[in-house]
Amino acid sequence: MPTVELRGLPALEAWGRKVTAGYRGVSVHDLSSSWRDGLAFCAIIHHFRPDLIDFDSLTSENILYNNNLAFSIGQQKLGIPALLDAEDMLLAEPDRASIALYLSEVYECFEGSKKPNRRRSAIFNRSYSNGSTVSGSSNTSSPTTPTTPAYTTIKPVKF
Repeated sequence: MPTVELRGLPALEAWGRKVTAGYRGVSVHDLSSSWRDGLAFCAIIHHFRPDLIDFDSLTSENILYNNNLAFSIGQQKLGIPALLDAEDMLLAEPDRASIALYLSEVYECFEGSKKPNRRRSAIFNRSYSNGSTVSGSSNTSSPTTPTTPAYTTIKPVKF
């Protein structure tokens, strides 16, 4: 069977579906209502860091608790910016763009660790063989300093 390559939001959704596969009560089929009860966010954290969440103790009825748990652990233990509030998830149809933005930060936290951390590379120190060091921001561009894009790239997901 040929490999299918997804990019952008479809790749982000597919990644969420892949990482949460097999978790009780989690069914990722979109970037909105699938995330509402907070179980999918908790499942992703548990997938990569089972020491941080007791997933088996969670229920889909505890929307505020599940989301508060995921967002607070994400921020305090993993450095994921708190871009969502648990109250945002009480809507019947949570905001797709907000969830996509937050999920891209979660993706970057876990999958970005497989490559240089872009958050840390925004400010860099580079040593050269002559012993000199160049420090600066990725927004500075000159022939002697590397630049880092100021956006998150979701790598292609292959199935």
